[in-house]
Amino acid sequence: MREKDLLTRKFKEFTGEKYVDITSMPRSGSQRKYYRFTGSGRSMIGAYNPNREENDAFIGFTRHFRSQKLPVPEVYVYYPDNDCYFIQDLGDTNLYTWLDRKKQTGGFDEEVLGFYRQSLNTLISFQTEGIKNLNLDLCYPHRCFDRQSMIWDLNYFKYMFLKLVAAPFNEKRLEKDFHTLVDFLLEAGQEYFLYRDFQSANIMVVDGKPWFIDYQGGRLGSAQYDPASLLYDPKAHVPQEAREILIEHYIGEFCKRTGTDEYAFRRYYPGFVLIRILQALGAFGYRGLYEQKPGFVQSIIPAIRILNNMIDSGQLETDLPELYRILKEIPELERFSELEQPERLKVRITSFSYMNGIPHDKVHGGGFVYDCRGLSNPGKVDELRNLTGLDSAVRDYMSLSNNVNAFISDAARMVERSVRSYIKKDYTSLAVSFGCTGGRHRSVYCSEELAKKLREIDNIEIEVKHRDIDS
Repeated sequence: MREKDLLTRKFKEFTGEKYVDITSMPRSGSQRKYYRFTGSGRSMIGAYNPNREENDAFIGFTRHFRSQKLPVPEVYVYYPDNDCYFIQDLGDTNLYTWLDRKKQTGGFDEEVLGFYRQSLNTLISFQTEGIKNLNLDLCYPHRCFDRQSMIWDLNYFKYMFLKLVAAPFNEKRLEKDFHTLVDFLLEAGQEYFLYRDFQSANIMVVDGKPWFIDYQGGRLGSAQYDPASLLYDPKAHVPQEAREILIEHYIGEFCKRTGTDEYAFRRYYPGFVLIRILQALGAFGYRGLYEQKPGFVQSIIPAIRILNNMIDSGQLETDLPELYRILKEIPELERFSELEQPERLKVRITSFSYMNGIPHDKVHGGGFVYDCRGLSNPGKVDELRNLTGLDSAVRDYMSLSNNVNAFISDAARMVERSVRSYIKKDYTSLAVSFGCTGGRHRSVYCSEELAKKLREIDNIEIEVKHRDIDS
């Protein structure tokens, strides 16, 4: 049974609703799928995830955190044997999207700093109160951020980033550095709840306050890891001055609430910044360079710059000569130079036949779909029937029709408006599809005409595919 059908059946079973509106939600880097379900006066999020251990961790942690009065979504119902559950709908605004909108107005202002302070204060509650009586048997895949977990992260960086950017390295010397770093970090101790993925996409903005999601990878660990994750999140572009203000706030609050020595905390903090960013680079390499998913590659450049600034400033206490050499040489690599070039918006225009289904956009799952079946049909003209919208006779026929010209002009205005907005937002992909009955005449012609109009816009890439005549 398809995930959406399963969730729909379970939603009706749980709520008693007969009619429901279902909206697919954007997917993250994981395999989880989310849908917003809206019935009569209520809304909730349905999640499907075939990983039972991950589901058990999320549900168990959520119920425990809510018992500790921490701001996490309520679990309405969990169907473990069906790999799905329903939780409270916290809306669509997370810290990352909120920051993106703030760039257009106040930037990283006092309001943003205040929100970060709230988030860090609540993090301390997760770390110190959330760990109390938490069932550590739920932790997946490890109970704590131990040596093996750290080595996994470092190897993820090695194989999913260094290999993919073709960075030369000495395997033996790099492995020695990895173990030196891990030995140092393990000295910090492991007695707090480590959220593991405490970053801007996992902090929801609800009525101006932070709420938290995606902590199912949590485990025992050191306190320094999570503030490093948040403040050095390459996607969020936190200014260095703000990082310094916020880590001082966090250290003061954390040490006051736990009695921890500030010197001891500060000694290990840069090392946890390092391992967190190395792990993130592994993820950016895997999702962006290997899987070719947009949005991940753009974070590689700032991540490398952060690490090299840390090396240059002497913040890192450990001696890791091979790792530092590699990081300093990465900006000179040809592959890195290619990544430094601004990634242009790519508009992917597709013509198709409705008889063969609407094309599925594998990048974002969205975009424009225009139905050309109301236009004059060259396929009904004997001498044009065996031609396509690429042939001059069909193009002449279509261009003489006022309703065709008006249709294309209307579509072009809508698409151009989105294109210019996408460029300002640094988005990298937009899908536009034109469909007709056979996918050979009207949809092909409209696709080509839109491409012609869009080529007048600078700094975008146009890809045109005629699915049902190319195949």
